[in-house]
Amino acid sequence: MSRTAIFSITDLRKSFGPNQVLGGVSLNLHAGEVTVLMGANGAGKSTLVRVVSGVYAKDGGTMSLEGHDYMPATPAAAMRAGVVTVHQHQ
Repeated sequence: MSRTAIFSITDLRKSFGPNQVLGGVSLNLHAGEVTVLMGANGAGKSTLVRVVSGVYAKDGGTMSLEGHDYMPATPAAAMRAGVVTVHQHQ
């Protein structure tokens, strides 16, 4: 059974100067599933979340939400689209 992803990221790229932080991230999220984003320090997890939540602009790749292009210019725009980030505090 094939399901359509509710949120898709394809070949997402983000660099800061000469440092490529996200080098072609692809991810599909489906309704009703729990997805964990984990990795070593410096792996790009926070940068990915910040791109998805409109804090940073992507340098390349695509994102879609419910079948429509998704490119939030600000965190407020992401929230209006229904994308909310809950940050971990230590």
